[in-house]
Amino acid sequence: MSEGPESLAVVPVSRRGWSHHELTNFRRAGKRLFAHGLSFETDHGVTDEGDPWFVFCEPDSGEIIAHFARIAGKYVMCVPFRNGALTGWALHDLVSQFVRNHTPARSTSIDMRSSPAA
Repeated sequence: MSEGPESLAVVPVSRRGWSHHELTNFRRAGKRLFAHGLSFETDHGVTDEGDPWFVFCEPDSGEIIAHFARIAGKYVMCVPFRNGALTGWALHDLVSQFVRNHTPARSTSIDMRSSPAA
């Protein structure tokens, strides 16, 4: 029996969210922000195109504090204190910069490491 193009099933594109390693970066950042008395909520998901996103928000207003995404293997961070997005190949670098800008300079270091995007 021969299978032609008309018999092939349409398979939906798989959606890849954040890896365990990547989510660990966000959790560690959240712990550090919380330790400095900052209040926030988080949410995450995947766009229709399959790109994962993660946000830190103000709990009362819902205003976004920081928005992270992985698009075409590259990380993107948008935050209100910058004009434009920051991009990079290491999520750790972007998350660390976000935390540094939202915590006092005397804060203690928390090891936040991530593997490169898949």
